[in-house]
Amino acid sequence: MLMQLESTSSKEFSKEAVRHFLVFKQGFLQKKGKNGAYDALRQLECIQIDPISVVHPNHHLVLHNRVVDYKPSHLEELLYKDRVAFEYWCNEKSIIPIEDFPKFRYRMKNPSQFHSPFYERIKAQSKELHKEIKYVLSEIKKHGPLSSGEFEQKRKIEGKLATKVLNLLWDCGDLVIHHVEGNRRYFDLTERVLPSNMNEEVASREEYEQFIIHKYMKAYGLVDIRDWRFSWLPLKIPQRKAMIKRMIEADKLCPIKIEDIKHTYYVLKENLSLLENSDTAINESILFIAPLDNLLWNRKMISDLFDFDYAWEVYKVPEKRIYGYYVMPILYGTNFIGRIDPKLDRQNRKMIIHSLLLEEKCFGENLVDELVAALQRFLSFHEASKIEINKTSPKKLKRALMRELS
Repeated sequence: MLMQLESTSSKEFSKEAVRHFLVFKQGFLQKKGKNGAYDALRQLECIQIDPISVVHPNHHLVLHNRVVDYKPSHLEELLYKDRVAFEYWCNEKSIIPIEDFPKFRYRMKNPSQFHSPFYERIKAQSKELHKEIKYVLSEIKKHGPLSSGEFEQKRKIEGKLATKVLNLLWDCGDLVIHHVEGNRRYFDLTERVLPSNMNEEVASREEYEQFIIHKYMKAYGLVDIRDWRFSWLPLKIPQRKAMIKRMIEADKLCPIKIEDIKHTYYVLKENLSLLENSDTAINESILFIAPLDNLLWNRKMISDLFDFDYAWEVYKVPEKRIYGYYVMPILYGTNFIGRIDPKLDRQNRKMIIHSLLLEEKCFGENLVDELVAALQRFLSFHEASKIEINKTSPKKLKRALMRELS
């Protein structure tokens, strides 16, 4: 029945039209300033957090590619001063606009219904940790924002256990992250940090599901039933198919066929006109795309549509890496043209490019100029005054780049 419904109502699009749609929705280099960073966050729905900082961490790289003059302090102020964003589970651990907080209260208040990466063991121990939970909450209520370090200093609760309890209370919405100092997170009571209207009546399961499904579909642009993160809900394949069927019948979702791709993708009805209008302007600058950038969330879709296979190699053992530890795709317009593996030497303010590898063996003067501009912007963002390029493909690209950069 589902396949019959799809085949009779699917619209057909070229790969280029769909790539254009996806890149346009990302809003690359369309914003300015701190307000622009907030607008970008709202447009993206959420930004995935990752602590690895070979260069700036993922969440800062994501905004660097959307906001022309972005600075890490912009996001820090949005999170911890202006309080217009918060951190919670979405596409893994993410930064989310604050207006969504009331909807997420359902998940926070019903943790057993949802999988929290890395925290399942902690949740299972919540009853055993009753005394420790009570103690941590009372200390924060009495003294204000605390990190695991303060609890360790008092020696009434071991540091790792304090971290567990703080993470559990954050997962359940009793605490929020008040601020960060280096890699240390300070937690405070939710009701003390967020406006009172953020803690109103908790949404129902149905309301939360409708909200998170719509948020997921807006964030991804194209819906892929094979995606293991599908709808950010614990749904099995038959449940996903039933959901898709209901949304098609309700005229909320449209199946689409894409040239040379057998698999059916879906797009929200509200985005269909944007997909059909493939001449909307996009930024044509070269961009180094963060490993966990929103555009890359569905790697299978990237392979299907962009004919580009990407794997982040940071968790691979060195001998199994092909392109490098922190390899990032290079986007030029609507095409991925290569990969770059950078590392920031903070002490010497030097950007080390272990490799910059293009898909094509040939390159023109215009491409060199665009790569130089992208590298200069990347260096400026990281406050690096020097650059070292170790390897390029093709080999002669290194000389061309260094000539212009020097």
